[in-house]
Amino acid sequence: MKKGLRCMEQKDSFEPAGNYILHNTMEDHVIEKTKAIVSKMDMCQCEKCFIDICAMVLNKTAPVYVTTTKGTLMAKIPHMDQAKELALTVLITQTAKMVMEKPMH
Repeated sequence: MKKGLRCMEQKDSFEPAGNYILHNTMEDHVIEKTKAIVSKMDMCQCEKCFIDICAMVLNKTAPVYVTTTKGTLMAKIPHMDQAKELALTVLITQTAKMVMEKPMH
């Protein structure tokens, strides 16, 4: 067995033992930003529409994974430049308009 792979030995799937996590912090960022944008739009405010917007946006963004709680906290420190933040705002707004025009419920 190679050193560093012991946690995956003889398991069909990985289950963290409590010391580490696997989390896409971009998901948190998109959810927060989508809440702010959608709340100002004249559109359906139901959970299904909200989740549809978030899912579509996340499918078009690069994930930012962390493996520790400290990493999650560090990722909350603004790390995107203004151009990327603006692009994300535009993407969320465009996606919200698509969902507004053709809701999936």
